[in-house]
This record gives sequence, structure tokens and C-alpha cells, in this order.
Amino acid sequence: MNKKKGPSLNEAIEWKQAIWGPAVSSALDRASVLLPRGERILEVGYNSGMMSSYMACRYGWKVTGYDIKDELKAKAEQTAKRYQLEDEVEFRVCSANNTLSIRGSYDAVFLKSVLYHIADLADYREWLFWLRSVVRRGGVVIAVENGKGGWLDKTYRKVLKKVRWADFQLFSEQTEREFRNVFDKIDIQYFGRYSEFFVSYPKICKAIQRIENKYLPAKAEHCFIASIVAQTT
Repeated sequence: MNKKKGPSLNEAIEWKQAIWGPAVSSALDRASVLLPRGERILEVGYNSGMMSSYMACRYGWKVTGYDIKDELKAKAEQTAKRYQLEDEVEFRVCSANNTLSIRGSYDAVFLKSVLYHIADLADYREWLFWLRSVVRRGGVVIAVENGKGGWLDKTYRKVLKKVRWADFQLFSEQTEREFRNVFDKIDIQYFGRYSEFFVSYPKICKAIQRIENKYLPAKAEHCFIASIVAQTT
């Protein structure tokens, strides 16, 4: 068993842990039932390398990550070195436009907050087919993605934050259908309906999450995060 001490889940998530933590943990734990130690994982968008190191240490997976900048590669390698995980993780650089040219036959692919950057539904569909193409038969895609949310989320993103992706392919009933059309088995859990607005106050956020889960559970068309485990057969 791996005795090395890696980063914590909160360190791996890096931001808004009160809402992203449960969603990421749920996806990884559900996927780990299908992925024994030693499985080969592709991470799309490793950033600081914290999540790659977390997965390698927590689940015993061998992780290969791709991101778009040399400086991110250097930072991620320093992260792996800090936790003595250099033999468990590998970081590579690939331009955003060439991501779908990556080839392989991995046991799983992990991505967090990647697909919401896609503006066009046809491009979203192309990404899903690519994800399927780089996992072996019986492989798993673990995707933790920003949801479309309700009117408060939309107003916050469009009016206050003025983010260009507010009208992109955030997870919704439509993108869920795309997942179900491409993959053979889908396990999705939804997180956040209003609790995401209280992430700066963790105790309040958790209290609201309990109320949401009981009385107003999140759903495909109204969630802040979709936690997806998709499998090929």
C-alpha cells in the first residue's frame, strides 16, 4: 500500500472546496470501484499537479497529465517532487487546439472544469467521442463539470462576473443526453442549487447543502456541478 503522504483533497481542488469537494470526492470514489491500484489515468488540465498527485497517492493510480503551458508543467513537476511521486505521475504539454489529437488506451480519463469551455454543441459531442476513444474497452471517464444552474447562477455569471462562457455548454439535460448517447453506462450525481453562493462560509454552506439534498435536490437542468462517471463496455 502506498504510504506516501500526498496533498489533501482540499489542496487538490484548490478553490471553492466546500462545493467542489463533495462532487470530486463522489466521482473519484465511485470510479475507484472500477479502477484498482496501478491503473493508468489520463488527466486533462492538470494545472498545479495537485489533483494528479492526489489521485496517485490516494488511489494508487499512474497518472499522465496534459496541460497547455510549459510553466504549468514545471510547477506540476515540483508538486510531484514535493510529495515524492515522480514515478507515479508524468506531465506533458499540448496546445489547446491539439488536445483532441492525444491518443492512447488509458484505463480512465479525469477532467474537472474543462468541458464548460466549449461553446458549440457539435464540438462538445466531438470531445465526448474523443474521450471515449482514449479509454480502453471497459474504461471510465470521470468528469466533474460546471452545471447550467438556475437563474441566480445565470445572473451572477452574465451580469456580475461577465464571463464569456455563461452561455456555453454548461452541464444540462441537453449535455446529459450527449453523454448518454456516447457512453454505455452513466452514473451522474448533481451538486449545488443555492449553496454555491455561500462557499465563503463553510458551515452555512454545509447547512444549506443538507436542506437542498432533502427538499430541493439538484438535477441536470439546475445544478452547479455535475459529477459524472461514464463507462464504455
